[in-house]
Amino acid sequence: MIHRPTALTPLIVAAGILVLAACAPSPASSPAAETVAPSSRFGGTLKIAWAVEPNTLAPKFIGGSGSPEYQWLFSSTLTFLTIGSALQPMLAEDIPMQSTGSWVINPDGSMVTTYRLRQNAKWHDGTPLTAQDFVFAFDVYVDKDLPVIRRSPENLMARVEALDDSTLVIRWKETYAGANSLGFEQLLPLPRHVLEGKYRSNDPTFVSGPEWTTAYISTGPFKVDRWTPGVGIVAAANGDFVLGPPKLDSIDIRFVLDSSAQLANLLSGEVDMINSTGAKFEDALVARDRWRESGEGYIKTFSSQAPYIEWQFREVPNWQRAIADVRVRQALLHAIDLETLNETLNRGLTPVAHAFVSPEDPLFSDVVRVVTKYSFDRARAATLLDEAGWRQPAGGGMVANLEGKLLDVEQATTPSQERASTIIADNWKAAGVNSSFFVVPQAQARDAESSTNFVATRASSRFLGPDQFAWSAMDFPTPENRWTGVNTGSFFDAEVDRLHNLRLTSLDDDQRRQATISLMKRMTEVVAPMPVLYSVEFIVARRYVLGPVGRVSGQNGLTWNVHEWALTP
Repeated sequence: MIHRPTALTPLIVAAGILVLAACAPSPASSPAAETVAPSSRFGGTLKIAWAVEPNTLAPKFIGGSGSPEYQWLFSSTLTFLTIGSALQPMLAEDIPMQSTGSWVINPDGSMVTTYRLRQNAKWHDGTPLTAQDFVFAFDVYVDKDLPVIRRSPENLMARVEALDDSTLVIRWKETYAGANSLGFEQLLPLPRHVLEGKYRSNDPTFVSGPEWTTAYISTGPFKVDRWTPGVGIVAAANGDFVLGPPKLDSIDIRFVLDSSAQLANLLSGEVDMINSTGAKFEDALVARDRWRESGEGYIKTFSSQAPYIEWQFREVPNWQRAIADVRVRQALLHAIDLETLNETLNRGLTPVAHAFVSPEDPLFSDVVRVVTKYSFDRARAATLLDEAGWRQPAGGGMVANLEGKLLDVEQATTPSQERASTIIADNWKAAGVNSSFFVVPQAQARDAESSTNFVATRASSRFLGPDQFAWSAMDFPTPENRWTGVNTGSFFDAEVDRLHNLRLTSLDDDQRRQATISLMKRMTEVVAPMPVLYSVEFIVARRYVLGPVGRVSGQNGLTWNVHEWALTP
């Protein structure tokens, strides 16, 4: 049993974390020290409540992990970002650089990057990690017959080669700005010794076997010890982790869908930590207020995601075809009181969202200056609907077309977005739109095809960063990729695709900057999927939990440093 003293040690604040002013005076918001000496190892089991049970632990192959947190627990990347967005090697021995000849840019725009792998890198079963594991993974990720959730940046690679067991060579068809910093969901290795036989023999169970769930083998700081469907996962420390053994012995992940139940478990001591993966901000504030005097725990806040509205552009059963009309989408945006929504849900701690760019992004002010803003204006919404053939009766009431059919706009939403969807539905009703919403059941959310068949709009949340942009044609959900494409509404605009590709591939800093600004401007002009808020994300933990610092700008997931987390001895 680990003894946990009552004293709190000073907080080392991570750069880029959004300060929650309301929490500042409270002892509950001053967590224990966030760094652990490299030589220290405290042991113990950290208990976490998360809402999402994953379909798979494979971050890239077979979509549906439900949260980036599982990637950092069980898998490793070639490189990663740490405090201050500083690039560090993980599976790689060092960072490819043009100055060392390990990153070569050819006159025709093609490139070659050479990664040297750490000699101590091993799979969870003790088998050494080799460059051939990356070559095999590349073959899988570009195989169009397999359900790969995202084929970027692999689609920019011509081929991947292993010069020897520890030397990985990537030959690029075109330039890619992140060629020397492959990280989250980018060319993650696959255990060739476990999977290649099934893949080469076209075994139909390759995509559905236990190798992706209960028998998952990867390279992360933790490995699957026990998975009880519907209950939770116990993750055991991987003593062979490439950056050193984790400080914890294990992590006990409880699947708790209801946010109030997560809060109750935290306050009772049944779990040690909850976070905004599934808990609601108002519940986090309850814990903060409860601990204000006692100092039993702390809250940290940050902002790297944006809840958004996605429109359905694909002809699905019961499709609301009116959504395809840009005037209808414009009207629906003008009907949302974003200022009140932000004040109600975020206590005004973040600015109103007008584009998919973080308030901490250096380009934020430039983007906000040029994008089209859909201010709250019911008169303008009514005019646009009228132009699109949807008119409100003179005495008020619901808008309808010439046949008398009401404008039905249903929102499919998640538990974490339920409150926002309620407010938006009320805003739309006030504008005469027959709006409703439903919280997608977990079983349906876990079914890739069902989750893409929303009839009008879908509320979700997305990490803000170029590599997490989800609205290009290559991200369509299709039968071929088993509906795993992240562009679930099948939005398409050729100029959006061009600008997004340019900001990923250009090696010119100013060109990438201008492409990003133009991309955000274009998204608002054509009323692509649109953000409605910036998330106030959070971690709420008991005072004895050391290490969590939140997300790092430019990288998804708050468990990126989970190998450093610890419990006070």
